Amino acid sequence: MSESTAERVAALLLAFENPGQAGGEHSVGELARAVGRERSQVSRMLKALARSGLVEQDADRRTYRLGWNLRILSTGAGNYPLVQATRPALQALVAKTGEVALLSVQEGKRSLTVLREESQQSLQAGGWVGRRSPMHCTASGRALMFDFDAELIETLTVDDLSIPTSAPGAPKDLATLLQRIDLERARGYSVASEEVEIGLTSVATPVRDRLGHIAGVLNVSAPTSRIITRTDAIGQLLISASRAITQNLKSRRN
Repeated sequence: MSESTAERVAALLLAFENPGQAGGEHSVGELARAVGRERSQVSRMLKALARSGLVEQDADRRTYRLGWNLRILSTGAGNYPLVQATRPALQALVAKTGEVALLSVQEGKRSLTVLREESQQSLQAGGWVGRRSPMHCTASGRALMFDFDAELIETLTVDDLSIPTSAPGAPKDLATLLQRIDLERARGYSVASEEVEIGLTSVATPVRDRLGHIAGVLNVSAPTSRIITRTDAIGQLLISASRAITQNLKSRRN
């Protein structure tokens, strides 16, 4: 089945999330390679998107970046009350821990990072927002599954569990994963050390909405050498922050 015009445009816009370019700017050639299309076709699509204000071009470098109209539209996307309530909590977590703090949500079989607050110790500014990660080997992914039964957890992770990983801490089978989630659920937060990336440790806890459903997760991530002895203390900070966000959401009229 051939792609529709809308699908081609969506793929092009999503290609802007790829990390590695200063200011999120990409050349026509880079975007063409990312979506697997001819430069001329991508150039025409970009010019049409620029006329709508969805992307904009740097006149000197001839590169493209997402436009303000798209960013304005994005403020109404997803669970915006959750984002509003979470931002100050992330800022407080950064101040208390000195590390990067994140908000992630579930998107299909992935944990999707939607908000990040920087730490002065951060080595890569802004490199996490838009990142989709497996559920089984990330602190955020496992925290998102705290309310799920074994059958649903298997459905969400079976494909990724079958893929070998070089990270030594990642669970290698469903039984290990379920045991890990049971332990983490009981203490209220998850810890993923050397699981998705060697040298990285993350701590995460769920954020619940007004009805008690998991709406997202708070996550503090840092090099293992800086955080490994503080995981419990950070876990308790995350739990307190999560409760405060839930109370904030309950107090909102809409």
